[in-house]
Amino acid sequence: MRVKINDVEMDMDAGSTVEDAIKLSDAPYIEGSAIALIEGREELESHVNKYKIVTTQGSIIIELVDDAEILTDFWKNNYKDFIGTAIRWTTSNEVAMGSIVSNLEPTQNEYQYNRWDVIISLSGFSNEATHVLFSKSKHKAVYGVPDQNRGVIATIVGGKRTIAKLKNTDEVVNIEPIIERKSVINSASVTDFSTQLKEGNELFTYMEVEANPDAPISFEHFLKIIEDGTFKVDYESESFIGNYILKGLEKDSETIEKRKRGTVTLRNQGNGVGRVYIYREDRVSVPTHNIIGYVTKGIQILDTVNENEKITVITNPEKISTVAQTQTQAEEYLDNLGIEHERDGVTDDDAIIVAQDPHYTVQINQDKKIKTLGVQPKDFVEIELYPEESPSSVWYFRKITGLLDGDVGHLQVVMAIKEMDILMFSAVSKEAKGLIPEKTPDGIVHAWDICVSNMACKHIGNIGIRFVDNKEFGPTGESFGSTNIIGRVVGGFDNLKAFKEGDTVYVKEK
Repeated sequence: MRVKINDVEMDMDAGSTVEDAIKLSDAPYIEGSAIALIEGREELESHVNKYKIVTTQGSIIIELVDDAEILTDFWKNNYKDFIGTAIRWTTSNEVAMGSIVSNLEPTQNEYQYNRWDVIISLSGFSNEATHVLFSKSKHKAVYGVPDQNRGVIATIVGGKRTIAKLKNTDEVVNIEPIIERKSVINSASVTDFSTQLKEGNELFTYMEVEANPDAPISFEHFLKIIEDGTFKVDYESESFIGNYILKGLEKDSETIEKRKRGTVTLRNQGNGVGRVYIYREDRVSVPTHNIIGYVTKGIQILDTVNENEKITVITNPEKISTVAQTQTQAEEYLDNLGIEHERDGVTDDDAIIVAQDPHYTVQINQDKKIKTLGVQPKDFVEIELYPEESPSSVWYFRKITGLLDGDVGHLQVVMAIKEMDILMFSAVSKEAKGLIPEKTPDGIVHAWDICVSNMACKHIGNIGIRFVDNKEFGPTGESFGSTNIIGRVVGGFDNLKAFKEGDTVYVKEK
């Protein structure tokens, strides 16, 4: 049997399942992600009620009416026959497109028509001259229409300026159905890996997002959200889905334009700043939303995914990051991508990269060259954080270190007390507000625990690490009730002991 997997047609044995299809096609898919199964193209198009008619003067969008089933069925079954036909005539009242041969029967009645009506006309009362008319004004006429709804099959909802420009020298270049969310929902089925496929089924396993080249900062924000290869749906409505994992992270305003279906945006200010949205329906442009990019494949999953589910996502371009690699690892990685590499800072082969210029994937992809800043391996520490147990404190730590939207963070040492085996880093008071007690120590702070002082004390937001166990105070000098454990050091222990006041510590999450 023939099925389509992510728009690629394949032959499969009868009785094959969704799981078989994913394995056979080697389709991009991360376990646990949502998928969409469409019964078939004909089934999908049977639920479509908007069409784009592309002419040599531009496009026209029509929306089928609800009360002319015979005529709309005729259109759905025959619209492709109008591709390549001519604009036959234009008058002050109508523009004619066609003609084709049909099996419709004409009437000789005169009817009233409204501006922007779309009419099936049998010119000369002959079904061999079946035309589509676009009404330009309110008028009465005898068009030899079929005996249903005055021959009106649709209304013009877009491209009205195109109608005014059409001449009898123009042609119909293409006609295509406009797939909207309700069309997909009506033809899609909820499915799992054991679902058996049928002839003509269409399976979608991932969504592709193409970057807006004029929004490098916003696109990098999106790449951080999907760093595990999935987009988690924290909220869904009729018009969009949203991910709120980086809510609160402010970004500058970039490209602002209409939010069309499939557009990915970043909230750049106001309530919900940092959230990312993907639109199921068209919305007007607003200054609070940057255009990150556009869904170019797998929009069917966007239409059917539910809240708390996730979508496998790939991007164009894919993320380009050398941060946390050694200089020699970056050399090989960039060479495979065809990107010119210049070493900066510590240029030794084993130096660890902590920054790159340009910073953003879109810019690197455009320039095809990059400069990487290396530091000595002894300046580098690996950590593990506990976002489930200390969500507010981990958010605070990630934000002030740069880990929230970067691969490597940094902290400056403000106090190194060797005799007490303590290292401390200063608070950022603006970001530390509202740090409630979370995962406070149970009788002991273990060596290498990373701790943050909470709002139960005066010096909220201080960060500290002890090199030995302590059963009295946290590493910021506060009581256990004022101390949140947010993670632990898992690599670079000797490095950490060697730091002194004023030094910069580079950190990477395990």
